[in-house]
Amino acid sequence: MTKNSYQKCMDWTERNIGTGSVRLMVRALTAVTAAIYCVMAALLLLARDGRLPRFVLVPAAGFVLVTLFRKAVGAPRPYEIYGFTPLLNKDTKANSFPSRHVFSNMIIAAAVFWINLPLGIATALCGVVLAVLRVITGVHFPKDVAAGAVIAVLFGWIGFYLI
Repeated sequence: MTKNSYQKCMDWTERNIGTGSVRLMVRALTAVTAAIYCVMAALLLLARDGRLPRFVLVPAAGFVLVTLFRKAVGAPRPYEIYGFTPLLNKDTKANSFPSRHVFSNMIIAAAVFWINLPLGIATALCGVVLAVLRVITGVHFPKDVAAGAVIAVLFGWIGFYLI
């Protein structure tokens, strides 16, 4: 995306949704996903379900690997390159690729999907909305959120179905 396309997205978002509402939506989607994950882990623990270790370790390992990878890549964020103020309160430098927010949401969706299909699909839909919001607010490029989602799906597929 270009600086002009980001500005158009952010202007439309401010006019039609509002900056406060978008910030609240991002926080809410993140909180809902975390709550689903924690409740599901607690239920697995209470049931002494043997899937709990994998349910916890696959997302944790993926999070660490994605964090190390994006530190090594050090890709700048759109607002760094184009010099605008993003709609989300963000002023960090680099670490744009891949999106760790989207990765986290989607690896949790993969974990939940492994246990409960309908809830996993709902969690993944939260991840798609979050990905769109991260782009239209100017904190990520589309390739950042796409990579975060693809890495999560592949990591989840390997961790939950192949190993």
